[in-house]
Amino acid sequence: MWGIGLVERINGHSFFLHDGRARNLMEAVLWHGGEARLARRHFERLSSDERWHVVRFLESL
Repeated sequence: MWGIGLVERINGHSFFLHDGRARNLMEAVLWHGGEARLARRHFERLSSDERWHVVRFLESL
């Protein structure tokens, strides 16, 4: 995930996932299923402030 915070600057867009359906990192987390389903559920249970901090952390990578 290193460099994920540079996607918009380098690629000129902020679309994520294999098909580009996630418009930002929050959507990318929320679209995940399969092996990442448990992580998504934990993310969904966070407060909006906690989610914001997770996204800011991802953007710092």
